[in-house]
Amino acid sequence: MQTGLDVLHTTDWDRTLHAYGASGDAPGRLSGLLADDPDTLTRSLDYLYSAMLHQGTLYPATVPTVLFVAGLLERPGAGRPHPDAGAGPEPLRAALLGFLRDTAESADTGESDAALAERARLSPAERDRVVEAVLADDEDAWEEPALEALTWQVVVDLRAAAPVLRDAVQPLLTCQDALLRSRAVEAAAAIAALGGLDLDLSGAADMAETRDEAAVIVLAKGEAGGDTSEFLTHTDPAIRACAALAPALSTNTEATRVLVESLDDPWEADRWFGTRPAAFGGHVRFTLVRTLAERAGPGDAERLLPVHRRMAALSSAYTAEADCGPLLELAFARAPGDGVPDEPTAVQRAYLRALLDNDEIWSGTVANFSVRLKSLGLPMDREGVRELVGP
Repeated sequence: MQTGLDVLHTTDWDRTLHAYGASGDAPGRLSGLLADDPDTLTRSLDYLYSAMLHQGTLYPATVPTVLFVAGLLERPGAGRPHPDAGAGPEPLRAALLGFLRDTAESADTGESDAALAERARLSPAERDRVVEAVLADDEDAWEEPALEALTWQVVVDLRAAAPVLRDAVQPLLTCQDALLRSRAVEAAAAIAALGGLDLDLSGAADMAETRDEAAVIVLAKGEAGGDTSEFLTHTDPAIRACAALAPALSTNTEATRVLVESLDDPWEADRWFGTRPAAFGGHVRFTLVRTLAERAGPGDAERLLPVHRRMAALSSAYTAEADCGPLLELAFARAPGDGVPDEPTAVQRAYLRALLDNDEIWSGTVANFSVRLKSLGLPMDREGVRELVGP
């Protein structure tokens, strides 16, 4: 399977699609990743996410793009700083590894090979028809059911490419740069999970020097389906929490206890890392509380009330959805079609009082938290919540 410049030159880009239709512009835009001009490089990096992985969506042109990017990792120029790195001298290689990781995560649907093949079933004639419709700017083409089969074929193709992507990333697992090692570990874990491949992080683990690196390795092992229970008793609370996040430990009571413990001081959890592992996305506390809520049931709402109170106390209008939404959903869990009881329970009132006690949560109107309140049948404004809680 070709990678790097070979892919750029041999792919029939005019006959494949990205987020905006025909991908005939891809060779010119992607070759900007080889440029020394900062503006050109920035536009090419933006192009990866705007055209080839738009809001996490995959397209037929994503496959050759990923293979092209994988082939750039070994080029000397990929070690130079890139203009989107902010204050730090983050190399271009780190950004490319991030794109490989994000693409692999988007493609990891959890479907079996047989299920994927069935979803991607499409005759050559039907494929040509829908591609022609998109290329002709037919507005209805994007609603074609056949286009969904094309998207599933992308997942099939990316899964098939996983061994090649793994081989491209593997040498960087033991490179001298700590940041690159971490980015390579994250990409390798996502690729292994996508392709059902073995993940060997022993070399990276031997070279790990900081809490940040150790956390990335533990998170990667969990993401790839590994058992991280041995780290639940680690002396470092950050490492314990990263181990507890592993999907394989979703029913492990000790892992749940560790997650609760990690939220004894949510602010402190947010300060654990100098360079936050990609697995967290936003604030560390967001992932911890969301995972905790996903593993709990309605009967756990009272037990987790102290966690909710701590989250609500530090929240704001801009973070309330991520801080308070998951456990609020747990406290007001109900059968489909049921509304909020006329008389909230004592526990439900306590959850709402925790929100009322923080002025910052109500200092502005942010749609996502209001939508969450509405979805639970709750008033969307502070006065309405106060009236529901009562004296």
